[in-house]
Amino acid sequence: MKTDCNKEIGGYFELELPCGSSYHRDAAALNSGHNALRCLVRNRKIRKLRIPRYTCPVVPDALQREGCEFSFYEIGEDFLPVDDLPETDYILYTNYFGVCARQVEALAGRYPKLIVDNAQAFYMPFRGMAGFYSPRKFVGVPDGGYLYGTVPPEEKLERACSWDKMTPQLKRLDCGAGAGYPDFQRSERQLWEEPVLGMSHLTEKILNSIDYESIRAKRLKNFQYLHSALGTRNGLKLELTPLDVPMVYPFLSADSGLRDKLIANRIFVAKYWPGMEQWCQETAWELHLQQYLAPLPIDQRYDIADMQRILEVMNV
Repeated sequence: MKTDCNKEIGGYFELELPCGSSYHRDAAALNSGHNALRCLVRNRKIRKLRIPRYTCPVVPDALQREGCEFSFYEIGEDFLPVDDLPETDYILYTNYFGVCARQVEALAGRYPKLIVDNAQAFYMPFRGMAGFYSPRKFVGVPDGGYLYGTVPPEEKLERACSWDKMTPQLKRLDCGAGAGYPDFQRSERQLWEEPVLGMSHLTEKILNSIDYESIRAKRLKNFQYLHSALGTRNGLKLELTPLDVPMVYPFLSADSGLRDKLIANRIFVAKYWPGMEQWCQETAWELHLQQYLAPLPIDQRYDIADMQRILEVMNV
């Protein structure tokens, strides 16, 4: 039996977690979703890419870092491109809120160079030429990303270290969300400054310990509960396929003050996506989404009683 002479034996204990396997075991494991995109552009030698105007501002920033030119296309209320795109071009599509599997399937069947941004759709199977994922949008890890559709780098990537970005997750568990939020902002800045690296041992260990099927079931149950109460009032027409596992329940309200009302009641909802104005002139539809969209939490930390509390705050 061959032994590992470099393995440390004895001493104090590290964090102990159940042993399992990665949900995306066939993907390249990197240190973030945006660095997965950078790795793809670098390895595939992509020089020009079409991206949606309604997307996270880290996308054009990541492309700029790799010297990749990009142009914007407009999406409609069905979250599909408004205009036909050249089938010979590299096209990036955002799987919005984890509810756009139908759109992804349609686009993958048409555009051979489709790249799918599944940062908001962790459970979506790989479709298209390439795709990348951001697990920290779905579970409690400080970093990490998965990439499909490219060969590994010629030299094995150095692994990231994540222990110093775990403070927000640990502090929230012990002291609450407010106590850890400044640390969360600091960790986000730190992650953005990192080069393309392999996934850390810590993040890999956490991701391999998770019960993904339980998470899937809880998210879908919470989503359906909110949808049964809000579906007829929602400005978005939502129809899940078996491939969809949502990140949030995207509720397009007629009340521009709904987000502030929810936050005032300690129901924290994000805003998608401030900062894109530095890259392009947004359309009226995109500005409407920024002002009126309330992405309601439905994740595995919550149950039906929590969903009922959200509805009570919304006076539903």
